[in-house]
Amino acid sequence: MKNHALFGMLGIIPASLLASLAVACGATTEEPAPVSVPAETEPTPAAPPAAAPPAPVLDHGAPSGTYPAFTPAMGQLRNNGGSILKSPTIITVTWTADDKVAELEAVGDTIGTGQYWKDVTSEYGVGPAVSGEANHVHISDPPPASMSDTELATFVNANIAKTEGAWPAGTDPVYIVYLPKATSLMLQGRSACSQGIGGYHDSTKVNGVSTAYAIVPRCGSQFDHITLSASHELAEAVTDPYPRSRPAWSGFRDEDLAWEFFQQFQSENGDACEFYRDSDLAPGDSDLTFTAQRQWSNKSAKAGHDPCVPVFKGEKYFNVTTLALDDIDVDLSSLGGDVATTKGIKVKVGEPRQIPLGFYSDGPLGPWTIKAISGGIAGGRSSGGVDLELDVTEGENGQKAYLTITVNTAGKTNSELITIVSSRSGISHYMPILLGR
Repeated sequence: MKNHALFGMLGIIPASLLASLAVACGATTEEPAPVSVPAETEPTPAAPPAAAPPAPVLDHGAPSGTYPAFTPAMGQLRNNGGSILKSPTIITVTWTADDKVAELEAVGDTIGTGQYWKDVTSEYGVGPAVSGEANHVHISDPPPASMSDTELATFVNANIAKTEGAWPAGTDPVYIVYLPKATSLMLQGRSACSQGIGGYHDSTKVNGVSTAYAIVPRCGSQFDHITLSASHELAEAVTDPYPRSRPAWSGFRDEDLAWEFFQQFQSENGDACEFYRDSDLAPGDSDLTFTAQRQWSNKSAKAGHDPCVPVFKGEKYFNVTTLALDDIDVDLSSLGGDVATTKGIKVKVGEPRQIPLGFYSDGPLGPWTIKAISGGIAGGRSSGGVDLELDVTEGENGQKAYLTITVNTAGKTNSELITIVSSRSGISHYMPILLGR
Protein backbone atom coordinates (compact mmCIF):
# COMPACT_ATOMS: atom_id res chain seq x y z
CA MET A 1 0.00 0.00 0.00
CA LYS A 2 1.14 3.55 -0.66
CA ASN A 3 -0.39 6.78 0.63
CA HIS A 4 -3.30 8.04 -1.42
CA ALA A 5 -6.93 8.96 -1.06
CA LEU A 6 -9.73 6.63 -2.00
CA PHE A 7 -11.93 7.97 -4.73
CA GLY A 8 -15.73 7.87 -4.95
CA MET A 9 -16.59 6.44 -8.30
CA LEU A 10 -20.22 6.41 -9.18
CA GLY A 11 -22.09 9.67 -8.66
CA ILE A 12 -25.64 10.00 -9.98
CA ILE A 13 -27.13 12.43 -12.49
CA PRO A 14 -30.98 12.76 -12.49
CA ALA A 15 -32.69 11.17 -15.49
CA SER A 16 -34.76 13.30 -17.92
CA LEU A 17 -38.47 13.32 -17.45
CA LEU A 18 -40.66 11.98 -20.24
CA ALA A 19 -43.28 14.36 -21.73
CA SER A 20 -46.79 13.04 -22.27
CA LEU A 21 -48.71 13.66 -25.48
CA ALA A 22 -52.54 13.93 -25.79
CA VAL A 23 -54.51 13.72 -29.10
CA ALA A 24 -58.18 15.00 -29.35
CA CYS A 25 -60.68 14.04 -32.10
CA GLY A 26 -63.45 16.48 -33.33
CA ALA A 27 -67.08 15.55 -34.49
CA THR A 28 -69.44 17.11 -37.09
CA THR A 29 -73.14 17.95 -36.41
CA GLU A 30 -74.26 17.56 -40.04
CA GLU A 31 -76.32 14.42 -40.91
CA PRO A 32 -74.52 12.36 -43.60
CA ALA A 33 -76.42 11.38 -46.77
CA PRO A 34 -77.55 7.73 -46.93
CA VAL A 35 -75.47 5.40 -49.08
CA SER A 36 -76.97 2.45 -50.99
CA VAL A 37 -75.06 -0.85 -50.81
CA PRO A 38 -75.97 -3.71 -53.12
CA ALA A 39 -77.31 -6.68 -51.18
CA GLU A 40 -74.72 -9.09 -52.61
CA THR A 41 -71.68 -7.00 -51.54
CA GLU A 42 -69.76 -8.46 -48.51
CA PRO A 43 -67.48 -6.24 -46.36
CA THR A 44 -63.74 -6.97 -46.82
CA PRO A 45 -62.35 -8.78 -43.74
CA ALA A 46 -59.52 -7.06 -41.86
CA ALA A 47 -56.03 -8.50 -42.39
CA PRO A 48 -54.70 -10.53 -39.43
CA PRO A 49 -52.01 -8.79 -37.36
CA ALA A 50 -48.44 -9.52 -38.43
CA ALA A 51 -46.74 -12.18 -36.33
CA ALA A 52 -43.93 -10.96 -34.08
CA PRO A 53 -40.48 -12.10 -35.26
CA PRO A 54 -39.21 -15.10 -33.28
CA ALA A 55 -36.78 -14.32 -30.48
CA PRO A 56 -33.20 -15.18 -31.43
CA VAL A 57 -31.93 -18.48 -30.06
CA LEU A 58 -29.02 -17.75 -27.70
CA ASP A 59 -25.92 -19.90 -27.81
CA HIS A 60 -25.31 -21.05 -24.22
CA GLY A 61 -22.32 -23.17 -25.16
CA ALA A 62 -21.58 -26.57 -23.68
CA PRO A 63 -19.22 -28.00 -21.04
CA SER A 64 -15.72 -28.12 -22.52
CA GLY A 65 -12.57 -30.16 -21.86
CA THR A 66 -10.38 -27.24 -22.97
CA TYR A 67 -9.17 -25.25 -19.96
CA PRO A 68 -9.80 -22.38 -19.87
CA ALA A 69 -12.56 -22.56 -22.48
CA PHE A 70 -12.42 -18.78 -23.07
CA THR A 71 -9.56 -16.28 -23.02
CA PRO A 72 -10.13 -14.27 -19.83
CA ALA A 73 -10.26 -10.47 -19.94
CA MET A 74 -8.18 -10.19 -16.76
CA GLY A 75 -6.37 -6.99 -15.79
CA GLN A 76 -2.61 -6.62 -16.09
CA LEU A 77 -0.41 -4.52 -13.82
CA ARG A 78 1.53 -1.82 -15.68
CA ASN A 79 5.28 -1.20 -15.69
CA ASN A 80 5.65 2.57 -15.42
CA GLY A 81 9.39 2.46 -16.12
CA GLY A 82 10.66 3.11 -12.60
CA SER A 83 13.45 1.13 -10.95
CA ILE A 84 12.96 -2.14 -9.08
CA LEU A 85 15.22 -3.77 -6.49
CA LYS A 86 16.71 -6.67 -8.44
CA SER A 87 18.89 -8.06 -5.64
CA PRO A 88 17.28 -6.80 -2.44
CA THR A 89 18.81 -6.77 1.02
CA ILE A 90 16.21 -6.75 3.79
CA ILE A 91 17.21 -4.76 6.88
CA THR A 92 14.96 -5.49 9.86
CA VAL A 93 14.57 -2.68 12.41
CA THR A 94 13.06 -3.41 15.83
CA TRP A 95 13.02 -1.98 19.36
CA THR A 96 14.70 -4.09 22.03
CA ALA A 97 11.60 -3.55 24.18
CA ASP A 98 9.55 -5.55 21.62
CA ASP A 99 8.69 -9.09 22.72
CA LYS A 100 8.73 -10.39 19.13
CA VAL A 101 12.21 -9.36 17.99
CA ALA A 102 13.47 -12.87 17.16
CA GLU A 103 10.32 -13.82 15.24
CA LEU A 104 10.34 -10.58 13.24
CA GLU A 105 13.99 -10.98 12.29
CA ALA A 106 13.24 -14.54 11.14
CA VAL A 107 10.66 -13.13 8.70
CA GLY A 108 13.27 -10.94 7.00
CA ASP A 109 15.88 -13.72 7.03
CA THR A 110 13.69 -16.35 5.34
CA ILE A 111 11.01 -14.69 3.22
CA GLY A 112 13.25 -13.93 0.25
CA THR A 113 15.05 -17.24 -0.11
CA GLY A 114 12.40 -19.72 -1.30
CA GLN A 115 9.53 -20.46 -3.66
CA TYR A 116 7.06 -18.00 -2.12
CA TRP A 117 9.29 -15.03 -2.92
CA LYS A 118 9.98 -16.34 -6.42
CA ASP A 119 6.25 -16.75 -7.07
CA VAL A 120 5.31 -13.20 -6.01
CA THR A 121 8.27 -11.17 -7.36
CA SER A 122 10.31 -12.95 -10.07
CA GLU A 123 8.08 -12.14 -13.04
CA TYR A 124 8.59 -8.44 -12.22
CA GLY A 125 12.37 -8.78 -12.41
CA VAL A 126 13.21 -9.24 -8.72
CA GLY A 127 15.66 -11.90 -7.56
CA PRO A 128 16.16 -13.59 -4.16
CA ALA A 129 16.38 -11.31 -1.11
CA VAL A 130 19.12 -11.70 1.49
CA SER A 131 19.24 -10.64 5.12
CA GLY A 132 20.85 -12.23 8.21
CA GLU A 133 22.25 -11.03 11.53
CA ALA A 134 24.41 -8.31 9.96
CA ASN A 135 21.18 -6.70 8.72
CA HIS A 136 19.39 -6.63 12.08
CA VAL A 137 19.01 -3.24 13.77
CA HIS A 138 18.07 -2.98 17.47
CA ILE A 139 16.88 0.33 18.90
CA SER A 140 17.45 0.53 22.64
CA ASP A 141 15.73 3.90 23.19
CA PRO A 142 12.30 3.72 24.85
CA PRO A 143 9.63 3.46 22.15
CA PRO A 144 7.58 6.64 21.60
CA ALA A 145 3.83 6.66 22.25
CA SER A 146 3.18 7.44 18.59
CA MET A 147 4.92 8.19 15.30
CA SER A 148 3.46 9.77 12.17
CA ASP A 149 4.45 8.93 8.62
CA THR A 150 6.28 12.26 8.40
CA GLU A 151 8.20 11.56 11.61
CA LEU A 152 9.08 8.08 10.40
CA ALA A 153 10.43 9.40 7.10
CA THR A 154 12.73 11.74 9.04
CA PHE A 155 13.66 8.95 11.47
CA VAL A 156 14.60 6.49 8.71
CA ASN A 157 16.53 9.11 6.75
CA ALA A 158 18.51 10.29 9.78
CA ASN A 159 19.59 6.77 10.77
CA ILE A 160 20.71 5.81 7.27
CA ALA A 161 22.62 9.08 6.83
CA LYS A 162 24.59 8.92 10.11
CA THR A 163 28.36 9.15 9.76
CA GLU A 164 28.75 6.80 12.72
CA GLY A 165 26.40 4.01 13.73
CA ALA A 166 24.39 4.21 10.51
CA TRP A 167 21.99 1.43 9.68
CA PRO A 168 23.53 -1.20 7.37
CA ALA A 169 22.90 -0.88 3.65
CA GLY A 170 23.91 -3.76 1.38
CA THR A 171 22.82 -4.17 -2.25
CA ASP A 172 19.39 -2.73 -3.12
CA PRO A 173 18.45 -2.17 0.55
CA VAL A 174 14.87 -2.12 1.80
CA TYR A 175 14.35 -1.24 5.47
CA ILE A 176 11.37 -2.72 7.30
CA VAL A 177 10.61 -0.94 10.57
CA TYR A 178 8.37 -2.82 13.02
CA LEU A 179 6.72 -0.48 15.52
CA PRO A 180 6.38 -2.03 18.99
CA LYS A 181 3.08 -2.53 20.78
CA ALA A 182 3.60 0.69 22.75
CA THR A 183 3.82 2.88 19.61
CA SER A 184 0.81 3.90 17.52
CA LEU A 185 1.25 4.67 13.83
CA MET A 186 -0.59 7.91 13.05
CA LEU A 187 -1.75 8.73 9.51
CA GLN A 188 -3.44 12.08 8.90
CA GLY A 189 -3.97 12.50 12.63
CA ARG A 190 -5.65 9.11 13.15
CA SER A 191 -4.42 5.69 14.22
CA ALA A 192 -3.54 3.56 11.19
CA CYS A 193 -4.84 0.44 12.92
CA SER A 194 -8.23 2.06 13.54
CA GLN A 195 -8.41 2.78 9.79
CA GLY A 196 -7.68 -0.84 8.93
CA ILE A 197 -4.20 0.02 7.59
CA GLY A 198 -1.67 -2.65 8.50
CA GLY A 199 1.36 -0.95 6.97
CA TYR A 200 2.74 1.09 4.10
CA HIS A 201 5.91 1.55 2.10
CA ASP A 202 7.62 4.65 0.76
CA SER A 203 11.09 5.99 -0.03
CA THR A 204 13.43 8.69 1.22
CA LYS A 205 16.40 10.36 -0.43
CA VAL A 206 19.68 9.96 1.49
CA ASN A 207 22.66 11.88 0.09
CA GLY A 208 20.86 12.08 -3.24
CA VAL A 209 20.10 8.35 -3.38
CA SER A 210 16.50 7.08 -3.15
CA THR A 211 16.06 4.40 -0.50
CA ALA A 212 13.02 2.17 0.03
CA TYR A 213 11.48 1.40 3.41
CA ALA A 214 8.35 -0.16 4.87
CA ILE A 215 6.52 0.50 8.14
CA VAL A 216 4.49 -2.17 9.96
CA PRO A 217 2.57 -1.23 13.14
CA ARG A 218 1.32 -3.66 15.77
CA CYS A 219 -2.42 -3.93 15.13
CA GLY A 220 -4.11 -6.34 17.50
CA SER A 221 -2.50 -9.19 19.38
CA GLN A 222 -2.18 -11.77 16.60
CA PHE A 223 1.30 -12.24 15.19
CA ASP A 224 -0.25 -13.41 11.91
CA HIS A 225 -1.46 -9.86 11.25
CA ILE A 226 2.11 -8.56 11.44
CA THR A 227 3.61 -11.15 9.07
CA LEU A 228 0.71 -10.77 6.66
CA SER A 229 1.38 -7.03 6.40
CA ALA A 230 5.14 -7.54 6.25
CA SER A 231 4.91 -9.93 3.28
CA HIS A 232 2.57 -7.49 1.51
CA GLU A 233 4.79 -4.44 2.03
CA LEU A 234 8.11 -6.13 1.30
CA ALA A 235 6.92 -7.47 -2.06
CA GLU A 236 5.55 -4.05 -3.01
CA ALA A 237 8.69 -2.28 -1.79
CA VAL A 238 10.92 -4.27 -4.18
CA THR A 239 8.59 -4.15 -7.22
CA ASP A 240 7.65 -0.47 -6.72
CA PRO A 241 10.31 0.93 -4.37
CA TYR A 242 9.93 4.63 -5.20
CA PRO A 243 6.16 5.04 -5.64
CA ARG A 244 6.07 8.85 -5.53
CA SER A 245 9.09 9.78 -7.63
CA ARG A 246 9.66 6.83 -9.99
CA PRO A 247 6.73 4.39 -9.96
CA ALA A 248 7.49 0.93 -11.34
CA TRP A 249 4.91 -1.90 -11.14
CA SER A 250 1.92 0.09 -10.03
CA GLY A 251 -1.59 0.49 -11.44
CA PHE A 252 -3.39 -1.45 -14.13
CA ARG A 253 -2.97 -0.72 -17.85
CA ASP A 254 -5.07 1.99 -19.49
CA GLU A 255 -7.30 -0.65 -21.10
CA ASP A 256 -7.93 -2.19 -17.67
CA LEU A 257 -9.45 0.87 -16.00
CA ALA A 258 -12.31 -1.33 -14.72
CA TRP A 259 -9.80 -3.03 -12.43
CA GLU A 260 -8.57 0.34 -11.10
CA PHE A 261 -12.14 1.29 -10.15
CA PHE A 262 -12.72 -2.17 -8.69
CA GLN A 263 -9.56 -1.87 -6.56
CA GLN A 264 -10.45 1.70 -5.49
CA PHE A 265 -7.12 2.81 -7.02
CA GLN A 266 -5.05 0.60 -4.71
CA SER A 267 -3.21 -1.42 -7.32
CA GLU A 268 0.29 -2.59 -6.55
CA ASN A 269 0.90 -6.34 -6.60
CA GLY A 270 0.01 -6.76 -2.92
CA ASP A 271 -3.02 -4.46 -3.05
CA ALA A 272 -4.53 -6.29 -6.01
CA CYS A 273 -5.11 -9.45 -3.93
CA GLU A 274 -5.61 -8.18 -0.37
CA PHE A 275 -9.42 -7.81 -0.62
CA TYR A 276 -10.07 -11.49 -1.29
CA ARG A 277 -11.12 -13.85 1.49
CA ASP A 278 -8.66 -16.49 0.26
CA SER A 279 -5.65 -14.14 0.10
CA ASP A 280 -3.98 -15.49 3.27
CA LEU A 281 -1.43 -18.31 3.17
CA ALA A 282 -1.22 -20.13 6.48
CA PRO A 283 1.98 -21.96 7.46
CA GLY A 284 2.06 -25.05 5.27
CA ASP A 285 0.24 -23.40 2.36
CA SER A 286 3.67 -22.25 1.14
CA ASP A 287 7.30 -22.89 2.03
CA LEU A 288 7.13 -20.23 4.78
CA THR A 289 6.67 -20.98 8.47
CA PHE A 290 4.50 -17.92 9.05
CA THR A 291 1.33 -16.43 7.55
CA ALA A 292 1.88 -14.46 4.34
CA GLN A 293 -0.26 -12.85 1.66
CA ARG A 294 -0.83 -14.07 -1.88
CA GLN A 295 -0.01 -11.40 -4.48
CA TRP A 296 -0.99 -10.50 -8.04
CA SER A 297 0.61 -12.30 -10.99
CA ASN A 298 0.11 -10.94 -14.52
CA LYS A 299 1.30 -14.25 -15.94
CA SER A 300 -1.12 -16.38 -13.93
CA ALA A 301 -4.08 -14.05 -14.59
CA LYS A 302 -3.47 -13.99 -18.33
CA ALA A 303 -3.26 -17.80 -18.53
CA GLY A 304 -6.67 -18.23 -16.88
CA HIS A 305 -5.30 -19.33 -13.51
CA ASP A 306 -5.82 -17.65 -10.16
CA PRO A 307 -4.29 -14.16 -10.44
CA CYS A 308 -3.19 -14.36 -6.80
CA VAL A 309 -0.11 -16.51 -6.22
CA PRO A 310 1.11 -18.85 -4.89
CA VAL A 311 -1.93 -20.94 -5.79
CA PHE A 312 -3.26 -23.40 -3.23
CA LYS A 313 -2.40 -27.06 -3.67
CA GLY A 314 -5.06 -28.78 -5.78
CA GLU A 315 -6.86 -25.49 -6.49
CA LYS A 316 -9.11 -25.23 -9.55
CA TYR A 317 -9.67 -21.58 -10.45
CA PHE A 318 -13.06 -20.54 -11.87
CA ASN A 319 -14.56 -17.28 -13.12
CA VAL A 320 -16.52 -15.76 -16.00
CA THR A 321 -15.28 -13.32 -18.60
CA THR A 322 -16.79 -10.88 -21.06
CA LEU A 323 -16.56 -12.25 -24.59
CA ALA A 324 -16.40 -8.91 -26.41
CA LEU A 325 -15.28 -5.47 -25.24
CA ASP A 326 -15.70 -2.01 -26.79
CA ASP A 327 -13.60 1.12 -26.65
CA ILE A 328 -15.28 3.55 -24.24
CA ASP A 329 -14.43 7.02 -22.96
CA VAL A 330 -14.38 7.76 -19.23
CA ASP A 331 -14.34 11.32 -17.89
CA LEU A 332 -11.83 11.40 -15.02
CA SER A 333 -11.93 15.19 -14.52
CA SER A 334 -13.77 14.81 -11.20
CA LEU A 335 -10.86 12.65 -10.01
CA GLY A 336 -8.20 15.08 -11.20
CA GLY A 337 -7.59 13.40 -14.56
CA ASP A 338 -8.60 13.72 -18.20
CA VAL A 339 -10.90 11.81 -20.53
CA ALA A 340 -9.48 8.28 -20.82
CA THR A 341 -10.15 5.65 -23.46
CA THR A 342 -10.35 2.15 -22.05
CA LYS A 343 -12.06 -1.21 -22.64
CA GLY A 344 -15.62 -1.78 -21.51
CA ILE A 345 -19.18 -2.17 -22.75
CA LYS A 346 -20.99 0.63 -24.59
CA VAL A 347 -24.45 1.09 -23.12
CA LYS A 348 -26.55 4.17 -23.83
CA VAL A 349 -28.59 5.55 -20.96
CA GLY A 350 -32.12 4.11 -21.13
CA GLU A 351 -31.33 1.59 -23.89
CA PRO A 352 -30.93 -2.04 -22.68
CA ARG A 353 -28.05 -4.07 -24.07
CA GLN A 354 -27.45 -7.81 -23.80
CA ILE A 355 -23.90 -9.17 -23.61
CA PRO A 356 -22.50 -12.73 -23.48
CA LEU A 357 -20.38 -14.02 -20.59
CA GLY A 358 -18.22 -17.14 -20.77
CA PHE A 359 -17.68 -19.53 -17.84
CA TYR A 360 -14.08 -20.73 -17.54
CA SER A 361 -11.93 -22.78 -15.17
CA ASP A 362 -8.36 -24.04 -15.33
CA GLY A 363 -9.28 -27.67 -14.73
CA PRO A 364 -12.22 -30.08 -14.42
CA LEU A 365 -14.78 -28.62 -12.04
CA GLY A 366 -18.52 -28.81 -11.49
CA PRO A 367 -20.86 -25.84 -11.97
CA TRP A 368 -20.70 -22.64 -9.97
CA THR A 369 -23.14 -19.78 -9.47
CA ILE A 370 -22.87 -16.20 -10.68
CA LYS A 371 -24.55 -12.93 -9.84
CA ALA A 372 -24.21 -9.41 -11.25
CA ILE A 373 -23.87 -6.44 -8.90
CA SER A 374 -23.59 -2.71 -9.42
CA GLY A 375 -20.28 -1.45 -8.04
CA GLY A 376 -17.20 -3.35 -6.95
CA ILE A 377 -16.05 -5.75 -4.28
CA ALA A 378 -17.23 -3.44 -1.49
CA GLY A 379 -20.86 -3.89 -2.62
CA GLY A 380 -23.37 -2.44 -5.03
CA ARG A 381 -25.25 0.83 -5.10
CA SER A 382 -28.85 0.91 -3.99
CA SER A 383 -29.78 3.90 -6.14
CA GLY A 384 -31.07 1.89 -9.10
CA GLY A 385 -28.59 3.59 -11.43
CA VAL A 386 -28.04 0.31 -13.30
CA ASP A 387 -30.41 -2.65 -13.71
CA LEU A 388 -28.82 -6.07 -14.31
CA GLU A 389 -30.55 -9.31 -15.33
CA LEU A 390 -28.86 -12.65 -16.01
CA ASP A 391 -30.70 -15.26 -18.07
CA VAL A 392 -28.89 -18.11 -16.26
CA THR A 393 -27.13 -18.04 -12.91
CA GLU A 394 -25.13 -21.29 -13.02
CA GLY A 395 -22.69 -22.87 -15.40
CA GLU A 396 -19.31 -24.53 -15.90
CA ASN A 397 -16.27 -24.27 -18.15
CA GLY A 398 -17.38 -23.69 -21.77
CA GLN A 399 -20.94 -22.57 -21.07
CA LYS A 400 -22.33 -19.05 -21.51
CA ALA A 401 -24.74 -16.71 -19.78
CA TYR A 402 -26.31 -13.52 -21.11
CA LEU A 403 -26.51 -10.32 -19.08
CA THR A 404 -29.03 -7.59 -19.93
CA ILE A 405 -27.81 -4.17 -18.81
CA THR A 406 -29.95 -1.05 -18.49
CA VAL A 407 -28.28 2.18 -17.38
CA ASN A 408 -30.92 4.41 -15.83
CA THR A 409 -28.66 7.27 -14.75
CA ALA A 410 -25.13 8.04 -15.89
CA GLY A 411 -22.34 7.86 -13.32
CA LYS A 412 -20.14 10.72 -12.18
CA THR A 413 -17.42 9.79 -14.67
CA ASN A 414 -20.01 9.13 -17.41
CA SER A 415 -19.34 5.46 -16.69
CA GLU A 416 -20.60 2.80 -14.31
CA LEU A 417 -18.82 -0.14 -12.71
CA ILE A 418 -20.50 -3.52 -12.45
CA THR A 419 -19.02 -6.81 -11.24
CA ILE A 420 -19.82 -10.44 -11.98
CA VAL A 421 -19.30 -12.53 -8.86
CA SER A 422 -18.60 -16.27 -9.29
CA SER A 423 -19.06 -18.40 -6.17
CA ARG A 424 -18.48 -22.02 -5.25
CA SER A 425 -17.97 -23.72 -1.88
CA GLY A 426 -17.70 -20.42 -0.03
CA ILE A 427 -15.04 -18.93 -2.35
CA SER A 428 -15.81 -16.00 -4.69
CA HIS A 429 -13.95 -14.65 -7.71
CA TYR A 430 -14.66 -11.40 -9.51
CA MET A 431 -14.80 -9.91 -13.00
CA PRO A 432 -15.28 -6.10 -13.05
CA ILE A 433 -16.76 -4.50 -16.17
CA LEU A 434 -16.90 -0.78 -16.94
CA LEU A 435 -19.93 0.59 -18.78
CA GLY A 436 -19.53 3.74 -20.86
CA ARG A 437 -20.69 5.65 -23.83
